Amino acid sequence: MAEALTLADYVRSNSYARVPSAERQDEGWTAYKKGYELRIVVRTQDDLKQLRRLLLDAGIQPGRAFRKAKQWVVPVYGKAAVSELLKFKPKARRS
Repeated sequence: MAEALTLADYVRSNSYARVPSAERQDEGWTAYKKGYELRIVVRTQDDLKQLRRLLLDAGIQPGRAFRKAKQWVVPVYGKAAVSELLKFKPKARRS
């Protein structure tokens, strides 16, 4: 039997974040509508259920999951929640 994955495993394995640009915040809501979002991608419905359970146990409310290219995507919204989950990811490489 395979080991159960942790929340950190899911975030590190396949997730991506959208963080608003500080420079563009002055444009106002009508021109710039970006917010904090982290999308965690899983392959199976079993992984989807486990990930949602782990997020709820951590006190993080997941958004509604959706299908994308035969995978499931679980969005997490909000600055506090995204910042907490980004602690699990390694620093991004810049080219």
